[in-house]
Amino acid sequence: MDNSNTSSASSFLKRCGFPQVLFMRLLGIYFFLSDILIFYAANKKTGVLKNWTKFIGMYSFPVLVLIYVLLFAGVSVLFYFMPKKFRAFTECFDPILLIVSVIVFSCALSFRSDDFFLGVITGLFAVVMVIYGASKMHPERLNSQKNDWFTAVPVLAVAIFLIAFVWVTSVAIHKSFGTATFDMGIFTQMFHSLKTKFTAVTTCERGVALSHFRIHGSYILYLLLPVYAIFPSAETLIISQVFLVISGVIPTYLLGKKKGIQGASLFSLCMIYLFFLGLLAPCYFHFHENAFLPPLLMWLFYAIESRNNKLFYVMSFLVCMVKEDATLFVICICLYLAFEQKGKDRRRALITGGAALLYFILMSIFLTKIGDGEMMTSTRMNTLMTAEDQGVFEILKNILINPGHALTVFSHQEASFQMLLQMMFPLLFMPFFTKKTHRFFLMIPFLLFNLVFGAAYIYASQITYHYAFGTSALLIYMAVLNISEMEKDKKYMILLACGAVSVITAFAMISGNMSKFEKYLKNEEKYQNIEACLQTIPEDASVSCDTKYLPHIAQRDEIYSINSDSFVLSGPTVVKLVDVGTTDYIVLDMKDDRQRQAKDILISSGYTEFASAEDTITILVLLEKK
Repeated sequence: MDNSNTSSASSFLKRCGFPQVLFMRLLGIYFFLSDILIFYAANKKTGVLKNWTKFIGMYSFPVLVLIYVLLFAGVSVLFYFMPKKFRAFTECFDPILLIVSVIVFSCALSFRSDDFFLGVITGLFAVVMVIYGASKMHPERLNSQKNDWFTAVPVLAVAIFLIAFVWVTSVAIHKSFGTATFDMGIFTQMFHSLKTKFTAVTTCERGVALSHFRIHGSYILYLLLPVYAIFPSAETLIISQVFLVISGVIPTYLLGKKKGIQGASLFSLCMIYLFFLGLLAPCYFHFHENAFLPPLLMWLFYAIESRNNKLFYVMSFLVCMVKEDATLFVICICLYLAFEQKGKDRRRALITGGAALLYFILMSIFLTKIGDGEMMTSTRMNTLMTAEDQGVFEILKNILINPGHALTVFSHQEASFQMLLQMMFPLLFMPFFTKKTHRFFLMIPFLLFNLVFGAAYIYASQITYHYAFGTSALLIYMAVLNISEMEKDKKYMILLACGAVSVITAFAMISGNMSKFEKYLKNEEKYQNIEACLQTIPEDASVSCDTKYLPHIAQRDEIYSINSDSFVLSGPTVVKLVDVGTTDYIVLDMKDDRQRQAKDILISSGYTEFASAEDTITILVLLEKK
């Protein structure tokens, strides 16, 4: 009788999921309840971190315990009555509940924090829980690929959501005058020149009429011209950048399939790409030609894995067209392939890499002799130069003679170490986990562009700028290569963990941009009045303009930027303006003390007030133009 009762009790507990998932269910329901409490508090404008004592006081502990018990009992009863044909679902329910609730919990904690290190802490916690949950699931069930749509549709849905979010928030930044001459004004004027004259001449980039292609060999921009011609505005460039970067998830998806990654693992791989900080964060810095690099490089990697020679050559060519220094991506990829492949594939890699190197040499000579390449070299590489006038080849000689210096120039830069962590942590440092040392050729652009260059040019070592676009794609590919060679169980757990960390760190750093959209809505009328004031300037007039207003009126042949170098000071007093005063109109920011002083100087030299708005902006016009 006792044995019968024991057997019945054991059978009952087993049908409820005990003891195999008891601890996991306890954790999963706990974090599920925590998610509900956080969302409820957020609805009441109470932050779980900033107002943590108030958050605790909002809830009765006995009531929470009762709710927890009821939730636990409800899930257990559901399991007991679940038909056997749904056994696969019941086996995955508790692990999925734990993984999803922990990820949501971590994202909610770091939401709008703009704190990467909070993302690291919550991400590390999530990694432990995700790996624990994943260890209790059967990879063959989660990764079964009966229908591609079961993976492709959720990936597409997330991609559309991200496009919409970044679109709305980044355009709001521009509309609230959060962009500037560098680089939004430059590209807006450049595309205006391409549209009207099929040239790329700007005046705001160097203060003189100069083709942008004399500064960078960014001929890839012609591909975007048809879109701009139909929708000619700065917003078009901002939105195009978002579409370009997010579109790289398509070759990422195809690349994953080629590497034998399926189902939940393939979905996680796509989440790594979509939420990778080095791809999302730079989308908020105006517009730049480097936005072409992520999709082009991911298509190039797909061409390599699918052994599609035609696609390989086309993508290699297009990467070189992005910018003269983008040839380094092709060269490093070809160096990796020269060791990875054999026979005709190796020769193909060497020929392509040699062609890319030749193109880089010719473009460097062209930009140095005819364009403005020397200035670009000095600003990015002066930490590797022994004299101010050294060019690329002298710098290369310096590196070869003293490679130790090249490796240590960034050792005193805190920003470089933070960049290293921001790029590697979402990948759980997987690019380093390989015995095939030739794969580290793929890491050279990251070391050079972001860490070495960042020692002299601080923007290169900040993940919020466009220098992270290309190097992010290479690091993701390195991670894919290394993970794909792991054992099946380990492979899918690492992909789930990397996907979770990528989402969490993105929430920590990107979600705060919602405040920019809220700021625009709150002050929409003010911004519209300023915009209307700016549009009163005739389209054919020459203009000198404050840097934050310039992108809004840059669609003209002649416009110059007013910045800190425009003022000659005697103590705090402006005594003279340099390179300002020869244009038809001048746009001043009345919130800037130096520009307020400059107004009187300009009026005394022949200008008069033309228009103003919101006590913020004043437009002056030469008397003969009035």
